[in-house]
Amino acid sequence: MNLRRHRRKESAVEASALSDILFFLLLFFLIMSTLASANAIKLTLPRAATGQTIPKQKLNLYIREENGILKYYIEKSDRSVAFEDLQTQLTAEAGKLDNPTIALRADETIVYGEVIKVIDICNKARLPVTAIVDKTK
Repeated sequence: MNLRRHRRKESAVEASALSDILFFLLLFFLIMSTLASANAIKLTLPRAATGQTIPKQKLNLYIREENGILKYYIEKSDRSVAFEDLQTQLTAEAGKLDNPTIALRADETIVYGEVIKVIDICNKARLPVTAIVDKTK
């Protein structure tokens, strides 16, 4: 008969492996949260009562739709500018000013993509577009 006491083996959980897993989970969720779509959250954005003032050397660029055709007007010009000539005309008018800033004024019916095309033309001409102006109250 064996009357000796049997020693039980003690079990332990390694905490170092758990901290590594928690670190990787934290990294995963941080990366995934930065990649989340901004359109996933539906917001109704408020209107600002006050805004940033436009510098005094602004160059107004108007976009209107007349009879289904987009018309572009530059600063007090009575005639419209063709889309193909917009960059050269903007560069010529901006050359008359020291530090020009384009104030883009588009009709509310203009498609957003067309406004982006005009902003792209201004960027190619190295002219800052700092304001998309709306109707003041």
